[in-house]
Amino acid sequence: MTGMIDTYKGYVSLQECDEMGHMNIQHYISKSSDSSYNLRVALGHAALDQAVSGLGYVALEHHIRFHRELRASDLVTIRSGIVEIRDKTMRIYQEMREALDDRLAATYVVDTGCLDLETRRLTPWPDHVRANAERMRVALPQEAEARSLPREAVERDVSLARADAEGMTETNRSVVNTWECDTNGHMNARFFMARFSDAQGHMWAQAGLGRHEQAARGLATATVEMRLTYLRELRAGETLFVRTAILKAEGKTLRYRHWLFSGDTGEPACAAEGAALLFDRSTRKAVPLPEPIRQRLWNNSQSRNGSEE
Repeated sequence: MTGMIDTYKGYVSLQECDEMGHMNIQHYISKSSDSSYNLRVALGHAALDQAVSGLGYVALEHHIRFHRELRASDLVTIRSGIVEIRDKTMRIYQEMREALDDRLAATYVVDTGCLDLETRRLTPWPDHVRANAERMRVALPQEAEARSLPREAVERDVSLARADAEGMTETNRSVVNTWECDTNGHMNARFFMARFSDAQGHMWAQAGLGRHEQAARGLATATVEMRLTYLRELRAGETLFVRTAILKAEGKTLRYRHWLFSGDTGEPACAAEGAALLFDRSTRKAVPLPEPIRQRLWNNSQSRNGSEE
């Protein structure tokens, strides 16, 4: 694709894989983040320039489609281009492929902003960054378009009061570690996704299909599409917690919602919507949700909807 440049080349290590035997979703984000640092250099906005420019680079939204599993020892490449450049933000397209067979593994549409490191507010891109971005312009391919989660699917009116009213349950409680923070001094996007990944086990357990039950049935889970909107920075030492709701189950797809809050202030820090599948461990094919689980989810959704009336 014209305008795309190489921004990452790496490897899937065993420690990046989860109990399903494939690379965990947080590492799709971690490799995307590494890719973004290389893109920054090409844009003339490198992290090493921050001390002089006072300008950083911050993710605002991620839309990710997971097109195929990646397993331990797979070789990974990412190429990047610029879909749109605005005054203070830009939209980036990244595609991840397995290097040996060139099969598409994931697509990312990332909205990023130019961050004033003193005011912690968005500021206009420098002229040379805009000029470099124009040389990397690309059209968004069909594979990256939303399938289950259009942009409007993400609820942006996020508050703890709403989470309480809608019966969203706590699925993670933790703290921001120093080593989870990047050159902007806040928690890197990978670790937002890591908290949501950790929350998934509790979410499935609450649906009546915890990891032990999955293993007994020969099943596993996989997220196929996800949107994240970053609402607030999180800094080292700050506590956090996640509230989760399963929204609906249709066919073989389950829709869910995670809201991440600062435990220190109660402020929302990230809102995410996801689409997930159950799959057979032996065939690696998607299977319908078991009927008792589907009925339980339907009952829970009816109860939640009734509480809102």
